[in-house]
Amino acid sequence: MKLIKPQIVLLMMSAIFLESCAPPPEAGGSPLGFIGPFLPFVLIIVLFYFLIIRPQTKQQNAREDMLKSLKKGANILTNGGIMARIIDILDDDILIVEISKGVNIRIKREFVNSLIDKEETSKS
Repeated sequence: MKLIKPQIVLLMMSAIFLESCAPPPEAGGSPLGFIGPFLPFVLIIVLFYFLIIRPQTKQQNAREDMLKSLKKGANILTNGGIMARIIDILDDDILIVEISKGVNIRIKREFVNSLIDKEETSKS
C-alpha cells in the first residue's frame, strides 16, 4: 500500500474547502446571499447573550443593589458561612458585625453573601 504525502492531502482538503465556500454559479438575487453564511454565527452570539451574559449581569446588578442596601441591624450571611448582625458601617466599605454576644469582627462589604430574614435566624 502506498502512503499519501501530507502535502497532497492538504491540497485535496483545501480544494474541497474552497469548492464548498464558492458562491453559487447563478448570480440570482438571493435574500440571504451575503448574510446567509454568517447567520449561524449571529444566532450563536444572540443565544450566548440571552442564556449567559444577560442573566449574569442581572444577577451582578442585584448583588450590587443588595450590598448597597446593607444597614445597621441587618442579619447577614458571609461568604465564610458566618451568620452575623451588622453593628456599624465604617468608611462605606468595612462592616463591624456581631457573630455572638460580645464578639465583634470587621469584614469588608464585598464578603457579604446574602441577607437573612429574622424568621430564618429564630428557627436555628
